Amino acid sequence: MAAARPFPALAVLNRILLWAVFLTLAVICVYPMVWLFLNAFKTTNDMFAATWGLPKVWHWENFSTAWNYGISRYLLNSLVVTTATVVVELSLATMAAYALVVLNFRAKAAIYTLILGGAILPPEVSLIPLFRVMAETGLYNTYFALILPNVAFGLPFTTFLIRAYMTGIPGELREAALMDGAGEARIFREVYLPLCRPILASAGLISAMRVWNEFIFALTFVESESVKTVTIGVMSFAVALRADWGVLMAGLALSILPILATFLVMQRQFVGGLTSGAVK
Repeated sequence: MAAARPFPALAVLNRILLWAVFLTLAVICVYPMVWLFLNAFKTTNDMFAATWGLPKVWHWENFSTAWNYGISRYLLNSLVVTTATVVVELSLATMAAYALVVLNFRAKAAIYTLILGGAILPPEVSLIPLFRVMAETGLYNTYFALILPNVAFGLPFTTFLIRAYMTGIPGELREAALMDGAGEARIFREVYLPLCRPILASAGLISAMRVWNEFIFALTFVESESVKTVTIGVMSFAVALRADWGVLMAGLALSILPILATFLVMQRQFVGGLTSGAVK
């Protein structure tokens, strides 16, 4: 007996409720950024007089003032740390995932369990030992003091994502390549890496957003203005510009523009990589 179909009125009501929930969530997520960008074009008086309204005069000079005030240095530092972390993390995670999926060796399951166990450890519990290591090895107050911990704490989840995707790649491709005389390095480079581009884009974007917004390591392991990333630099920026809210908002807007633009450009690859990995 065929299942009874829902009444059309009930289906329409469900769709309306679903759209209402989605629109509410969209407003909650998007409006703070809209508010930030609108106030970035205002003076301090205009902002407090009409904080929810459109600017009467669009003060584009707020962005150039914020840029010249030092936000450019913080953005460059974040770009260096984020790029280096993503490249190193994806390289190590991809090789680890390939070994865990393709190669047969003892204790493979135990090693994979240990890798996943690294995702359980919260970064806060490692701050004191890591601080001592950084100080004794001379890495404190350098880019490496941010790159290495971010790679270490991001590697377990990235390896998990890429491994889950690689398990869906047919093993016959590797067998055919082996019959043609290709070694493991060539198979990894010319067969698996091209097929893993969607998940690499997704994992790279997740890692980039995490590192760009990272706060605790940047607060603990660096103190020089020449190394501070944007999350910590904005704090100094805010203290120095407490009386000029328009320039402060412009600096905050500039601090999120790079990662926001990256996400908007790569959102199709991001969603495609995650969904194809889930299907596989």
